[in-house]
Amino acid sequence: MSRKSMRRTASIVAATALLAGGLTVGVGTAAAVGSSDLGSVGSSDAGEQKPHSATKTTSNISVTKQVVGDGTVAPGQKVTYRTTFSIPSGVDRYITKIKDIHPAGFQYVQGSATINAWHLIGGQKTEAVSPEVNVEGNYIRVPNPGGWLISSTGAKTLTLESTYLVPENAKVGDALDSGLAFDVQFFQSSQSWDPMGVFVTIRNSNLGEGAASGSAELGLGSSDGEGGTTGSAGSAIIENPADFVSDVISGVIGNGS
Repeated sequence: MSRKSMRRTASIVAATALLAGGLTVGVGTAAAVGSSDLGSVGSSDAGEQKPHSATKTTSNISVTKQVVGDGTVAPGQKVTYRTTFSIPSGVDRYITKIKDIHPAGFQYVQGSATINAWHLIGGQKTEAVSPEVNVEGNYIRVPNPGGWLISSTGAKTLTLESTYLVPENAKVGDALDSGLAFDVQFFQSSQSWDPMGVFVTIRNSNLGEGAASGSAELGLGSSDGEGGTTGSAGSAIIENPADFVSDVISGVIGNGS
């Protein structure tokens, strides 16, 4: 059997399994798949999840780093980290460099990094930045020789967000730590926490992720060009399951003819 025929057969079997697995459909009735059913597919095998957020302080600077979302990600998908600098009280500070340290093997998604900082004109604004990417060192670094101001006056903060692609061979159940380093104007040395205790937990792929990764022919999400997926197969199934499965089978048969 050719590879194309095998993919076609596997896709039809997968679509049929969706019906057999509980997609009970009536005329004008939503599928009997609830959010709890979809969530169980993407659950982690790690038991109790480790913290995906941590706050540290140095001098009068408070730094919070977190994994955006619930702190879990499937192999081959994307995860975003958010780091926020603030001054609860005391003198103003200027951050001149941020080094975001990610787990080994994670790949920075080009164009994903943004800085939200205070500007003399316009106040707090978000802008795209182009970080230095160090694959061997497992970090990206964003410099600003003039410094980003953080202050307790007017709640002036600094936030870096960056997104990474998780390796396809990441092991489900692993909790992977990350770190951070940054420079402060007039400080004699860099401030660093590596690791910082901000974990991302590798979970099983959910319905949309697994199907999209296994076969684009199924139409369960689409590739975004970076290796992860976009779109929501779960919502398509829930909103109109009969048409969804019918379209899947029709598309597979059409592609295979």
